[in-house]
Amino acid sequence: MKKNIFKILSKPFKVILVLVICTVLLFPSCDSDDVGDNLYTFTDQMMGEYLRDTTIFSEFTKLLDTTKVMGLLNAYGRYTCFAPTNEAMLKFYQQKGKKSLDDFSKDSLQIIAFDHVINGSILMYVNFVDGRLPDLSMSDRYISISFTDAGETFVNKTSKILQKDVEVHNGVVHILNEVLNPTRAGIVDAVAGDAKFSMFYQALVATGLADSLLKDKDETYDAAKYASLVLTPKDKGDWFYQEVPASRKYGYTLLLESNETLMSNGISDLASMKAKAAEIYNVVYPDDAGITDITNRKNSLNRFIAYHIIEKQLSYEKFINAYDTEHMLKTRDMFEYVETLCPNTLLEIKKERLTNRTNLINYNRETGKVIQIVLSNYDNDATNGVYHEIDGLLVYSQEVENELSTKRLRFDSSSFFPELTNNNMRGSRFKQNTITTLYNDQSLHYQLPRNYIARISSSEQTVVGYLAGYHKFQNYEGDEIFLNASSGKLYDFTIVTPPIPAGIYEVRFGYLSNGKRGVAQLYFDNIPCGVPLNLNTYATDNGWELPGSVPDDPSGFENDKMMRNRGYMKGPACYKIITQGWTTGQNARYSNAILRRILGQFTFDKAGSHLLTVKGLSGGEFMFDYMEFVPTNALESEDIY
Repeated sequence: MKKNIFKILSKPFKVILVLVICTVLLFPSCDSDDVGDNLYTFTDQMMGEYLRDTTIFSEFTKLLDTTKVMGLLNAYGRYTCFAPTNEAMLKFYQQKGKKSLDDFSKDSLQIIAFDHVINGSILMYVNFVDGRLPDLSMSDRYISISFTDAGETFVNKTSKILQKDVEVHNGVVHILNEVLNPTRAGIVDAVAGDAKFSMFYQALVATGLADSLLKDKDETYDAAKYASLVLTPKDKGDWFYQEVPASRKYGYTLLLESNETLMSNGISDLASMKAKAAEIYNVVYPDDAGITDITNRKNSLNRFIAYHIIEKQLSYEKFINAYDTEHMLKTRDMFEYVETLCPNTLLEIKKERLTNRTNLINYNRETGKVIQIVLSNYDNDATNGVYHEIDGLLVYSQEVENELSTKRLRFDSSSFFPELTNNNMRGSRFKQNTITTLYNDQSLHYQLPRNYIARISSSEQTVVGYLAGYHKFQNYEGDEIFLNASSGKLYDFTIVTPPIPAGIYEVRFGYLSNGKRGVAQLYFDNIPCGVPLNLNTYATDNGWELPGSVPDDPSGFENDKMMRNRGYMKGPACYKIITQGWTTGQNARYSNAILRRILGQFTFDKAGSHLLTVKGLSGGEFMFDYMEFVPTNALESEDIY
């Protein structure tokens, strides 16, 4: 006999009575999708058993049986399932011009089933964010959540959640009134189909930049070839485990003005867009003002369109929010710097604590002028990217360049590498680093095959890793790039930085020392940076004094000067360790393990990327946390954060 949707194991009598009454009222037949949104349910069944035993999922159950997914959902693990009702399934057949599941191909059925299941994570309603969820479905697609003022919740904008948080033994089920049907269009086709952005799309095609947005996946990458890199598998039960990336995907983000916004800025067609672009970019790049071929990457219109394109797949949360772990001090503004497709340019993303605003793009400190993502139209999905509407004209103007070239630019090491974002590594452990009950879940360390990261060139014996964050790490934004060498060898690698505006900069390398690390020679743009760096040496060995411990120097500023003379600085006071033990200190400035090595002062005649080269001189580990580029004219006014 089929069971009703609720199976209560042990509840107070009143709760049982309410649920029984609701069950009787809500499920007299299979003809209604009104499952109710506020009931809490738990059953000790496996997910597959629960779905099979619940009348309203008979069509979805048939889909799971046909695609062999049912066996997975009856196994131990952690699963989140967005389960459509029978009515939803029948409606989907009709929309597709089909009569039943039998009319679909086996391949398409598998994709449909995979669209509805997240394998490896249990996402309760409380974990939902407005926008893309951090965990991918089994079809390797993002699932987005949106909330209405009426208290309704939608998945992928069209599928309403009828019942949330149906807990089963190996996960959670959320019940939907429509089948999930994510777009199968690439980012260019997705924008082409959105009439709101037709003017931008016309320019995207005319400049030839649309042809730069077609990559989806590196088909030559095979994770199985690199299984030997995993020395600590998850089932070993250690505090951390290693994985190699499952794929090597590409991704794009487009920040788009609507036709209405363009027209409010004097742009009504391609010709007026050309004129507006020339008005702005010919000032910043006067030597290129005569280039009229709009397919030339130095042409003003080409630059204008390219500045809207990022070669990372950034959902609303992954611009900056996903890196705001409990490591970060919540009283200090956060900044992220993102490279665009416009040659040698950056976007600044700001998270402002005082006003609780996030994703402020190119905020101007003097005027307060800023570009923001339109909150009613973001996280528009594509197979290889995402696009967001913005509320103003996004340009790399002289004002933007002046702003970026007169302030400290701090880059988290993982922000250098688009592959970490496009393959859902960076920011994927946000929950583990923000939710107390998850702190002691195993830490995930990715082993990155040689040449997986385009910006890293390394010797064959060098092993590159990405540590996605842990509560006992005292790292900026929680994560780090971690390198070592195969047994008996020395690491040797070069990293290409994002572009930095022209100017004179003090360049710094941020790291955490411990007794397991080695000695290395650092080079910047092939110039040796002083004596070799000993990563085993703690800050006290470089003159560090705990701020407040010296009566004559209560703030530690005199000690700062002495350390600078030695080529070092304390850590910035904007991040901390969550759980003290491996290291201590109320923030990184107070930690004896955190240091910034001053690599030197360098003159950059033009905007562009630079090289950080590291050659190991002894065995051991090497970690890379962040880099700073500080204009020399900003040194006197620089804060401790």
